[in-house]
Amino acid sequence: MNIFSSKSNDRYYQNKIDKQARNLAYFWQPKTEAPNIGDYLALDIVQQMLHLKNRFVLDKINKKSKLISIGSVLHFAQNGDVLWGTGRNGKVDEKMHTYSSLDVRSVRGPLTRDYLLSKNISCPEVYGDPAILAPLFYPEQLMCPNGASQEFVIVPQLNDDIKFYKGYEDLIVSPRMYPGEFIKEILKAKTVISSSLHGIILAEAYGRNALFLDSGSGETRFKYDDYYQGTGRSSYQATISIEEAKTLRSEPIPDLAIRQKALVEVFPYELW
Repeated sequence: MNIFSSKSNDRYYQNKIDKQARNLAYFWQPKTEAPNIGDYLALDIVQQMLHLKNRFVLDKINKKSKLISIGSVLHFAQNGDVLWGTGRNGKVDEKMHTYSSLDVRSVRGPLTRDYLLSKNISCPEVYGDPAILAPLFYPEQLMCPNGASQEFVIVPQLNDDIKFYKGYEDLIVSPRMYPGEFIKEILKAKTVISSSLHGIILAEAYGRNALFLDSGSGETRFKYDDYYQGTGRSSYQATISIEEAKTLRSEPIPDLAIRQKALVEVFPYELW
């Protein structure tokens, strides 16, 4: 069983558009070109926002710069780019951050903001991963009208070793899905145990109990700390054991409505 395979038969249906769009509204894509939920959301949520103004991502007026949003992709920024909710990747070498001038509308959390300030780049205190907007575009009553039907699902991080999940294969939700199907799968459960940051973020956006599983994938805690602090929390539940995770409750989920509103208000529509 390949827990990272995409269930979509048409996963390449938008490939040509995706390649063009990535230069305008950046999102990281695996070499296989199959989606990775935490990265593909960057294109999907930006496109959903643009649809509200009768715009399409390829309509961007200034094609020399790009919008950088969901994901730990700050190191892909270049001078003149616009940031909307992105975050720094804690394991990326400093020399990869070659920019000196950015237009920052919001960032994922205060750790990313502190990093930008250390580089003398102005950054407002507007926090939030734009994936928290997903319930506005994929309402729960449509995605999971009958409510949660099982206690747990597990969302691996893209780089996880499959051996870590031996014996739990039936609970796994692959991150290699497009947003609609992925959201349906995690909403089936009352608790989402996730080593994927966006498994946690999406679960919390829908009010589900979400627990960070440190699977030893090589990721640092930076992006997780950044996200949680960006929602106003100084601590969060973390475990290296799936069995322990099944007994835990997450820290109370803050009301995300204020952060959703702030992200919508600072979206750079003028670029389109």
